[in-house]
Amino acid sequence: MIELSPLARPYAKAVFSAALDAGTQMEVAEQLELLSAVSQTNEVSGLIEDPELSKEKIARTIINITEGEIGELTKKMLELLAENKRLNLVAAINLSYQELLEQHNKTSSIIVNVANQPSDDNKKIIVEKLLAAHGEGSNIEFSEDPSIMGGLSIKIGDETLDLSIRGKVKKLVNQLNF
Repeated sequence: MIELSPLARPYAKAVFSAALDAGTQMEVAEQLELLSAVSQTNEVSGLIEDPELSKEKIARTIINITEGEIGELTKKMLELLAENKRLNLVAAINLSYQELLEQHNKTSSIIVNVANQPSDDNKKIIVEKLLAAHGEGSNIEFSEDPSIMGGLSIKIGDETLDLSIRGKVKKLVNQLNF
């Protein structure tokens, strides 16, 4: 499968720049979330992948589905994507846009994987340290993953800090196998 994020990034940057100029970056973020959800439904994704339908007609259909919920900038983006036969990039554009918004707001989305949910005191300590390191506006989410056996794994953007027992065992196995 083709990685779509390199194709989506220029569109996301252009939309973000235009939204920033208009002061509507949060509204556009919400509209892109909506478009991403709509484009991933079975019906709409089927339309997008149908080679017999004109891409402009598909864009009009999506705009009609979301009428009143998306602004002019987002409509223009959809029309441009249709013209360039890139309607399949909507979800990837949304992800890239969210990353740009986080960078602009100096925040991060942080996912902390733990084997078992930590106590409230430990959770508070983890949250405080992550907020101090990555900004007060960062969004921290805890998820349980028993396969890590113990410890935790922290994912910030595309970087992962693996402090789990599973990670340490894998590292040890790799060192023993050269």
